Amino acid sequence: MVESKQSTQKKATAAPANFPCGSAAAKKHIRHAFRNSNDARTTITNFQQSNSLHSMFAKAFGTTPVHELPQKKDLEKNQGMPVAEPLDPSPALDFLSHLGVSRHEVHSRVASALRSAIEDEIQRMPIAPLTTTPDGVAKTLPTPGEAGHRALLNLLKSAWQFRDVPELRPVLVTVLKRLGDHTPVPMLRRLGTKQNKTTGLKNAELVSQLGPHLQRLVWEADWDAKLELVTKSDGGQGLSEEELTLTGSTILADLLRESVDKYLTDTELAQSADLAFVGTVSERRFATKLRRMGAKVSEGAGHTREKISTLASIGVTKAQSSTGNEKEKKTNPSTAVAVTTIKESIGKRPKLLGAILDMLISEHATKGGGLDYIKTLSMKKKKEKLQDGTKAGSISILGGSTNLSCPLVADILLTFGQLPRSYEVLDIMARILDAAVQSGFISDNSIAQIQGCLRTIFRPSQAEQSQSIQSSSKDKVEGTKIKLSLKPTKASTSSSMFPDLPVDDSQFERKLLQRVLKKAIASMKEHDPQGLFLNQVTDAIAPGYFSIIDKPICIRAMEEKVMSSTYKSIDEYKDDTLLLFSNCCKYNTGAAGQWFRTEAGRQKKIWKEEIFSEAKSKFKADMAKRKNSLKRKPKPPPPLAFAPGKSDKPTSLATESRAKEAKEDKAINNLTAEDVKPLPPWKYKRRKTEIVVPSMQCLAAMLLADPFVVRVLMDRIQKILKVDVLKTKSVPAGHHALPSIFQLLNIARISTQLCALKGKRCYIPDAGLRNVLTDGEEFNPSYESTRNCLPLFSKLLLDAELDRRMAIGGDLHEAALQDILTKPELQIKEWDGTSTLYDLRAVVEGALVYLLQPGNTNEAALQAQFPRFEAALDELSGGNMLNERPFFVSMAHALLRFKSKLPHSTRDLVTGCMIKWLKKEEIATPKTAICSPLHECFMHLLNEWSSLGNLVLPRDLFLSLGEEAVAASSRGAIGQKCQRFAKLWASDDDCFSAVKEQYTRMLSGTPDTRALQWKETIGIADESAPASPPGDEKQDDP
Repeated sequence: MVESKQSTQKKATAAPANFPCGSAAAKKHIRHAFRNSNDARTTITNFQQSNSLHSMFAKAFGTTPVHELPQKKDLEKNQGMPVAEPLDPSPALDFLSHLGVSRHEVHSRVASALRSAIEDEIQRMPIAPLTTTPDGVAKTLPTPGEAGHRALLNLLKSAWQFRDVPELRPVLVTVLKRLGDHTPVPMLRRLGTKQNKTTGLKNAELVSQLGPHLQRLVWEADWDAKLELVTKSDGGQGLSEEELTLTGSTILADLLRESVDKYLTDTELAQSADLAFVGTVSERRFATKLRRMGAKVSEGAGHTREKISTLASIGVTKAQSSTGNEKEKKTNPSTAVAVTTIKESIGKRPKLLGAILDMLISEHATKGGGLDYIKTLSMKKKKEKLQDGTKAGSISILGGSTNLSCPLVADILLTFGQLPRSYEVLDIMARILDAAVQSGFISDNSIAQIQGCLRTIFRPSQAEQSQSIQSSSKDKVEGTKIKLSLKPTKASTSSSMFPDLPVDDSQFERKLLQRVLKKAIASMKEHDPQGLFLNQVTDAIAPGYFSIIDKPICIRAMEEKVMSSTYKSIDEYKDDTLLLFSNCCKYNTGAAGQWFRTEAGRQKKIWKEEIFSEAKSKFKADMAKRKNSLKRKPKPPPPLAFAPGKSDKPTSLATESRAKEAKEDKAINNLTAEDVKPLPPWKYKRRKTEIVVPSMQCLAAMLLADPFVVRVLMDRIQKILKVDVLKTKSVPAGHHALPSIFQLLNIARISTQLCALKGKRCYIPDAGLRNVLTDGEEFNPSYESTRNCLPLFSKLLLDAELDRRMAIGGDLHEAALQDILTKPELQIKEWDGTSTLYDLRAVVEGALVYLLQPGNTNEAALQAQFPRFEAALDELSGGNMLNERPFFVSMAHALLRFKSKLPHSTRDLVTGCMIKWLKKEEIATPKTAICSPLHECFMHLLNEWSSLGNLVLPRDLFLSLGEEAVAASSRGAIGQKCQRFAKLWASDDDCFSAVKEQYTRMLSGTPDTRALQWKETIGIADESAPASPPGDEKQDDP
């Protein structure tokens, strides 16, 4: 009965009649209060307290208003603590129900209000700013915000347990957003915890609400955690380096794997990369901006696409378009979309930039074969494999589409924006190379600037200098490691890192003498149009010459002495020149030698009055100028990219470092063609704790291994050899830029090995000007290529040119018919032992492709020219031409330019050579030959020829060549079934899919009956395709 009375009273209290609402009721109530009161002031005060909105809500909730203070006895009872008011929500809920508000809505609004109040309070919480100590560690200074920081951390610890409660998760998100960069690393790593290696994050819903900045912090923390485990040295607890690759389990790998794969598998980009040799400048140019055009489009699109790509990486959202809209899909290539997605995902975070670049380093090492090369059992076995040619075919400078991770590195660097200071030299190098690729030509200035970048990037730190591996050589060349000091050391004065910078008077005199004599030798060649004194005389040309002449000499031998700095004074050069003319007069006596004596006297007079006098006066004038400059106060040398800057005023380490690097960048841009000098060979090894991620040396080598950069460098080499070397009759190694370009190509070649080592070992290969041997090697490949075998290639070009002139239509054809001139013999033994000269192999391949371009030769001359190049490539490759995709793609591109005018003799030469290379049984297994790029490119070329009509390639010959290719690659006989080929055809093996596609294309254009016959001959079962009725058979074109 009591409970019913109490409930009745509560309901009466909550009734609307007990609340005087409205203007009329309020006026009536105030008039009634004034009638019953004698004190108007007290009446107004009491009315305000009892009828205010606050009092009415307190009355509805059944609580005491705040202005009604508790009695003194209540305070004494609670020992001074405030009285806790009992709260019964039933009256309030009844009151709100009269207003039409449901209880669910009340609960939602109260929770939302409380959550908003908590979030506002969190946002107002002060946080101490982060400061960086001199040792680079971020710390929080003791400020008033430190207490707020601790409070947020405590709240974060308490709220973490409610991360799976949707109503309370926003509070946790607010705390994390407020902490921002102050979020503890353990918490970031906990947010990045994955359920397992193949599934998404455990806290995917929570991470999806954090925003791009905090998400990137989570990616960074996850990457750092994996990096620490990989670099651990306390046995057994670390992870393998595969965790840091695109196939690893890092969140960043999951985020970017799809975009990187989209870039690396872009068909248009891969086709362009495989064209290593093209005929014109317009074809050589490549619009690299098209690969990155999506980056500019996306800048104004906000963070929508960024958010989509980030959420998709952790499995929160379903697959959505990363391009934003359908219009962008149509206008932007997939490479641009991929670069844009990568750029937006990593943002402006340097650590994420380093992480994706390090992943691409691993990708390049894996696809380029560097990882397999490093894992070879021992150096001895590795060298044996290289020398017998079994490994030679797997190493190539022309990476083509295999090296597409290299242009992706360049695109990321060029679209990132303001790079960190440690990347700026790399950025300069990337921009120089990008400009060369866009213009289709690389100048001497660009080469000098690239070398300046490499000197800066590859120079060791002070700790690494003591670990540099000293090289031993037969020439007793000491100190091949890079020197950072401009002063000569006691150990060596001739091994300076900077050969163009004089360290003493003797070095300056030697350089000056070399420069003056090179010009004098060139003038002597110009005044000897018949080449009378150019080459060494042999007994075949002049019988009994060596019995009369004790000291033979020629201009080419003198040029070799100049290049090797054998001449110590200008008088030694004078003596050799006088001996040259004296030998001519001594041998050519009598009436028969009158013309030779006269010609020798003419050239001697010109040399004595013009060439030698000018060289001597120039040498004396420059030496006098040098001596006068030494008498004056020496000026500081200009800032070089490879020389550390000095400051007279004491400055901090950071300021001094920034000033030095600024001078270096400016100096690199000021390098010109006169500064083109090969880098000295150099190696060093880092400790495991000193390895920096990513390795700048690996990235620099990858920029050079870009297939579009290699294409420009190869074209420059071809032009130098054909224009500067052959026409001027000079030594190839004597060209001012040729050794440097070969060195850049060799750095590109070893890029996969450098990337496999991940910066643990770095080295610069020798330019080949001197026979410097390292690591106990018996020969120097660079020296063999540049000094010994490049002249063989020059001879190959001369023989090919002579073949063209002696063929039908040539100016020497009549002389050849009358046996006045004989064709040069095919030299094969000259190329023995050249299977490890990968740079020279690429040069010969390029020369052959240029020779096959329409208009560069004729059908008759090619019959003699092609076998010369074929024989050279057989030796240079060790017989293994299976994996030379860029060469075959470029050759097919050149041959298809003939269209229907292709000579049949040229077609037969090419097809016969390619089938012969497929037949090499000792170089690879049958499956490797069947699935090789050579096989694929051969069938692609036949299909393209067949599409031009029967005039180029008749149908029967097409099928016959296809049958020969199957037999050659399967190591079988023509006309017999090839079980290996048939087994691969039925297995749907991925490595065979490209070859099968070409054969399927061949059979699709063949009449059904003839196609079935071809399949039966090969041994391919085809039960699904019914035979065509006799009356419906397709006929071959006439």
